[in-house]
Amino acid sequence: MPSPSTTLITNMNSVIATGPTAATTAKADAAAGEIMDYPGMLQSVLLNLQEAKNKLQGITGSGGIIGDTDAGDPNLATLQNVLASLS
Repeated sequence: MPSPSTTLITNMNSVIATGPTAATTAKADAAAGEIMDYPGMLQSVLLNLQEAKNKLQGITGSGGIIGDTDAGDPNLATLQNVLASLS
């Protein structure tokens, strides 16, 4: 079992920069199944991760979900851990 990523955005940028192998591209384009825009889907995942980070911290670094979570809320630490993984 692969270990979970702690730097999701960095890792997605790495996957995109490396690019798919010829075998992966062929599989994504195979006529036997759905034809997928593999590079486009990777970009979409990256955008979703970046949007999640912005929603958690707020675009200016203040506010957002974490900024509006009360210090006594037991979910605050979990939200901060999620944000930390979105680097």
